[in-house]
Amino acid sequence: MILFGGTFDPVHRGHLHAARIAGAQLSCTIHLLIAPRPQLRPPCAASYADRWAMLQLACQPDSTLIPFDFETSVPGPTHTIATLERLRQTTDENFVWILGSDALMKVHLWYRAEELHERLSFFVFRRPEFMTVDLPQNFLHCHDACELLQRPGLIYVSPSPMLDLSGTKIRDMRKQGKEIESLVTASVYDYIISKHLYEPKDSC
Repeated sequence: MILFGGTFDPVHRGHLHAARIAGAQLSCTIHLLIAPRPQLRPPCAASYADRWAMLQLACQPDSTLIPFDFETSVPGPTHTIATLERLRQTTDENFVWILGSDALMKVHLWYRAEELHERLSFFVFRRPEFMTVDLPQNFLHCHDACELLQRPGLIYVSPSPMLDLSGTKIRDMRKQGKEIESLVTASVYDYIISKHLYEPKDSC
């Protein structure tokens, strides 16, 4: 099972680009797992309802991308390893987690990080500002992405870098009155405009 976790605040073309590359290499559908109450980062700018609506809109045209709200039923903070333990009750598949090299650098801070190598493997995209990839403790590097589907504890680094795009960049551009239409899908853009998301606080 391939999981791409995030706040999706908002979901943008960088997310979709990475998900499609990973899906093509692994010949699998990708579950975009929305974080209702993200840890290790500031609170989201948009509500959960808006983030979930945008994620559904972005994935709608592509049957290989599945919006996934599994964590919404969990009270309190959510943690990757606890989510995997609950998902294990529903599937026997190996878990592969997609993330950028910037997020990989913080894996050691994740809840019960010392157990992660027993539960999942990572499909990593380099971000322009984090081109060097250091392996977390107990993980091994592999050269074939399909090996990730066979066992946990592996890391594959994609030769395709992640697009230089982030939710933070999009939110900042909106606050500055700059155009973001090319950075998100048309449906997500229309939603952002209609809901007045990410506008300056004093906007009407």
